[in-house]
Amino acid sequence: MTGHDGVAHLGDIDTALRRETQILCERFPGAPAAEVDELVRETYAQLLRDAEIETHVLSLTRPRVIERLRERGHEPHEPDAE
Repeated sequence: MTGHDGVAHLGDIDTALRRETQILCERFPGAPAAEVDELVRETYAQLLRDAEIETHVLSLTRPRVIERLRERGHEPHEPDAE
């Protein structure tokens, strides 16, 4: 996903976005995967458009999507504490 410099490169962005979608679908199992994927891609694109520095755009995407999923009424899956 990232090169030796730790930065996700263009050819890897689609893979990275799919991975973010997968992670968020696991965390929000009640949210439709298509909705999560759409939010991930829209959020990433919006952050990228507004970014002066692109290095951290991918890492900023997940918290923004989590916020948007919660605003839409989706609850995260909390693991059972044993």
